[in-house]
Amino acid sequence: MIVTLLKNERDVYDAYNRMSQINDMNVFQSRFYYDVLNSSKQTEPAVLIAEVDNAIKGIVLIQIQNYFSTLLKSFSSRSIISGGPLFANDENILKELLFAYDKHFNKRVVYTQIRNLFNVESFDHVYGNYNYQRIGHLNYIIDLNNDIKSIWDNVYSKRKNEIRKGVKEGITVKEIDYDTEFINAYKILELIYKKAKLPFPKFKYFNNARNVLNGGQIFRIFGGYLGSKLIGIMFVLCFNKRVYNWYAASNPDYYKKYPNDVITWEVIKWAYENGFEIFDFGGAGNPEKEYGVRDFKKKYGGTEVNYGRYECIHKPFMMKTSEYGFKLWQKLR
Repeated sequence: MIVTLLKNERDVYDAYNRMSQINDMNVFQSRFYYDVLNSSKQTEPAVLIAEVDNAIKGIVLIQIQNYFSTLLKSFSSRSIISGGPLFANDENILKELLFAYDKHFNKRVVYTQIRNLFNVESFDHVYGNYNYQRIGHLNYIIDLNNDIKSIWDNVYSKRKNEIRKGVKEGITVKEIDYDTEFINAYKILELIYKKAKLPFPKFKYFNNARNVLNGGQIFRIFGGYLGSKLIGIMFVLCFNKRVYNWYAASNPDYYKKYPNDVITWEVIKWAYENGFEIFDFGGAGNPEKEYGVRDFKKKYGGTEVNYGRYECIHKPFMMKTSEYGFKLWQKLR
């Protein structure tokens, strides 16, 4: 087995063109997402591949993130591996990928977080051997192979009532006009993240998602409207029969109109009507911590799963310093 850190775009594209044998590919390990990351100043992508007899059997698409000043890079750079590594449930491939990752990135980032999209709990011992700790992280999955009546029947009665109220208030949902409404959709998200005092990608990051390879088919934005006014949005990623709730928010001035409730249900319906098999709510937080969004997502009646996350702190002192710095940054916002 040979594990290689790909050095340039040409090598990455060549690798993705050879990956037909990886059946569990997800959007966050795809060439689409590589291009999104590669076009952003706040993220730097890197790709590791594992080859057996010249066939690619494993891949890790890594995003090195730094949402703060370049002067603080050594204290704020972190590595996020969403939806991966992909290793065909072969323990040896996972071991080799983690070994190579540690070799190349251990000294580059403060910590690494692996965000699972599937159940890989049987490989906890492998991650543990490389100093990763498993942390619970919930999600809700709606199976769209059921008929739409069954999907609706599983929605909690309170949520059904709020969806009906939103419709009665006049909320309608459709895909936005990207030429005239894209920036307004972004501003709704930006407003919510600023209120929460959380770091948030620049507009260019999402514009890249719109413009890169197959962006029109993979990246979509659904808007909630009151009359002609855009008051809420959901950014989704559509890939490999799965619709992933990437980002969603509404203008707080209109919460009493229930735009979030209606948008979510209408996107689920759209996914069902367009032949997708899974609606993925995109995470519901650590089960040991309160998280208001969890209750909202839970009431759509999906299956609760706990695929967890793996975290490895490479630089404990800098981790403590960066946590303090982040709290200070929030106070100054």
